[in-house]
Amino acid sequence: MKEIVKQDGFNESEKYLADLCSKTFLSLWSYPNVYTDEGKKSDNSDGKELCDLLVVFNQHVIIFSDKDIGFKDTGNIEVNWGRWVKRAVLKSANQLYGAENWIRERSNRIYLDPKCKHKFPLNFPSTEVIKIHRIAVAKNATKRFSSIVQGSGSLIINPLITGDEHLKNPFMIGIPVPNKPYIHIFDDVALDVILNELDTISDFIDYLEKKEEFITSGKLISAAGEEDLLGHYLMSAKKDRAPRFYIEDDHKAVILEGQYESLIKLPQYHLGKEYDRISYFWDEFIEHFSRHALGGTLLYENKHLLSDATLGLQVMASEKRVARRILSSLILEKIKNTPPQKKAVRVMVSPTNPNHGYVWLILPIPPQAQSYEEYRHYRKEYLYIYCTSVKLLYPDLNIIIGVATEPRDGGGGEDMIYLDTNGWEASDFEQAEQDRKSYGVLLPENIQQFSGVEYQYPINDDKKLNSEKKSRTAIIAKKKKKSQKKARKLNRKRK
Repeated sequence: MKEIVKQDGFNESEKYLADLCSKTFLSLWSYPNVYTDEGKKSDNSDGKELCDLLVVFNQHVIIFSDKDIGFKDTGNIEVNWGRWVKRAVLKSANQLYGAENWIRERSNRIYLDPKCKHKFPLNFPSTEVIKIHRIAVAKNATKRFSSIVQGSGSLIINPLITGDEHLKNPFMIGIPVPNKPYIHIFDDVALDVILNELDTISDFIDYLEKKEEFITSGKLISAAGEEDLLGHYLMSAKKDRAPRFYIEDDHKAVILEGQYESLIKLPQYHLGKEYDRISYFWDEFIEHFSRHALGGTLLYENKHLLSDATLGLQVMASEKRVARRILSSLILEKIKNTPPQKKAVRVMVSPTNPNHGYVWLILPIPPQAQSYEEYRHYRKEYLYIYCTSVKLLYPDLNIIIGVATEPRDGGGGEDMIYLDTNGWEASDFEQAEQDRKSYGVLLPENIQQFSGVEYQYPINDDKKLNSEKKSRTAIIAKKKKKSQKKARKLNRKRK
């Protein structure tokens, strides 16, 4: 695979956006400053920038327009606001619609660089399934607003304001262009809060879709700011329901200031954040493979597009934060409790998508292996048998991701398998059963099943929290020790 060189933003504002989005959406699916070949007349000329940042993931495309427009002080607040909102919001909206039209009609003419030499590396969703989300990042008004009124300075959301009506309504944001698809407008405060609180692509998109549905339904009269809208959304979650905007059919909502501040003062909120720490093991694993994919060092047997080579990572990245917490805890517990040079496996059903499953296999190098390459080949075959055997245990799973590693004291890399069983026939099940018996893996009499419930903002549970901290700390220490050992070996070679 070839190395993929991304832009990193042309100014500090764009670089900051790129860093935030890379953390939330992970680097494989987030691309700053992409271009089209519109207006390009020669090899030496530049194309036209499509948008400041583009995210492509499954059927979703997120377009960001970032405007770092200074908020001038002429002594007339309405004039100052009118000039700012015209450039930072209304102009940005039209650019977002232009980018959307290009993606829908000419997605094959999108590039990573101004000279249009390097094609955008991911497949865009087909026109039948594509879902486009538009985000205008409008900076520098919140500081001025907070100097006038107490509070964060976050812009007021008022859906009744449309188009040029914004010019006469200082510090209020509504619908930039009426009768067109919805645009989310994030000010300085909202950008940080939203991307840090909803730091998986599934959690983020869920919020965008439910917020858009809430506002376009006419049920929101106003919200004190984006962060308060988010606070209302997150606090609506109960043990038997996911977060959303629960408003009765004959009611409309006014979201008052302080919703987000009330949320982050709750002890359950802070405990949930503590529990989330272990979930970043999942993110780190995805990023480990992503760096190889972007660097052109991913070992992939077929010369397919990046989208095809990273299908397993895409499934893993679709997990929500709470789901990553559960999955990471299960894996780290298995790693911690598996003695060196012992085989172990953990089978998990996705908490986010019940049709997705995972196999995490720990397999030591067998004595009969003549080389490390032979061991890797043997490990991949063994992992494949485990994945097909999982299909026998859980017939409803249509996608199974397998990961194989050495025991915790080993120094090797990981292998990954993406198994799509949607097209399985009777012969596939028969072969899987034969392989399972031949290898003696996942036999029904040897299976132990676990179940439980995990909450985003849990009740106090010090015992569980301390256990997770110890597991995480132990794995980090092992990784650090392994990295230091590799560094010493490399230094000796150089000498």
